[in-house]
Amino acid sequence: MQITNTPQISHINIQHKKQPNFKGLLCCDASTKEPIDSWFFRDYKTLERAAQEIKHEFPNGTNILDYACSNGEEIISMKALLPENQYKIIGYDKSTHALKLANKGIYTVFSNWYDSFLLPEEKTQGKFEDLKKYFHSVMEEITPPVEDRFINNKAGFFDIKNRITGFKEIFYKLKDNHADNIDIRRGDIQYIEKNRIPNVGAIFFRNALYQIVDNNITESLNGTFNRSSEYQKPVIEQIKEFVDKIYTKLEKGGIFVIGDHIKDHLFISDKFADQLAPENESIRFKDSIFFDPETKSHKANAELKIFKNSPLEAILEKDGKFAPIGFSKTFLSPDGIKITVPTIWKKIK
Repeated sequence: MQITNTPQISHINIQHKKQPNFKGLLCCDASTKEPIDSWFFRDYKTLERAAQEIKHEFPNGTNILDYACSNGEEIISMKALLPENQYKIIGYDKSTHALKLANKGIYTVFSNWYDSFLLPEEKTQGKFEDLKKYFHSVMEEITPPVEDRFINNKAGFFDIKNRITGFKEIFYKLKDNHADNIDIRRGDIQYIEKNRIPNVGAIFFRNALYQIVDNNITESLNGTFNRSSEYQKPVIEQIKEFVDKIYTKLEKGGIFVIGDHIKDHLFISDKFADQLAPENESIRFKDSIFFDPETKSHKANAELKIFKNSPLEAILEKDGKFAPIGFSKTFLSPDGIKITVPTIWKKIK
């Protein structure tokens, strides 16, 4: 795996006051306790559908860009689903720490975690058996130096390790014959128009869209959200510019892949008075399908104004440029209704 410090954004001053802080693996959401870092084959349904579409539209190969790629689990998961040499995956992240981990090229699978089914002795069947085969076709077990073993540096990891009898952790690296098809670089999707890589068949930007419009719904519901005064454009205009860049970069038939997390689909109506969504386009959080009256942070923010419908989806579908072709279950509503969200968008024209 190659780590490249490209000059494409190194000279650009990022305008956000608050930069996302990659704290290491096993970082969890403070309110929901759900993990917010990546793991192998996270939201497998979306990854599988994306791989199928890429193979169908670009049988002779294509370049795949993965932004906010963290230390590379998502890239490796896609490479396992697209092992052919004609598919090259280039990952980008802004975090120095994430890139440092990626540069080590060392990954772990351990007991009682979301991807623990990949452990060789774990009994699996069906799709999990297939995923295990895919994974081991591109990864190989290693014994890294002692100084490189503590990459799961959050308290949650040691809590799991101390609680589980027979805890197991296995270290892996990408097999050499696949290393040339993966490249991780420093980069920011906000400057994707400066990316000179041609013939792009897919762009991944999962569970990080809030960075574009300073729209961290999790922080807002915790009462810590505060939009920066540097933002002079309404959310709608920012999203339009972003979608235009994605559209221009993709080949016809290419796909744009987003996450299934709430923060990729629920948008806060701007708090600046002159940027509020029109009254008929916004609702109170407590009137949305996402509201859970049993959750403390939800109750505390019941009056928060949000967009009634996702402005991202509306802009992607505008003029028939994109169409949703893949969906994922994000969670169950308080009434037990399964909430599905579009996670794969195909460039139609």
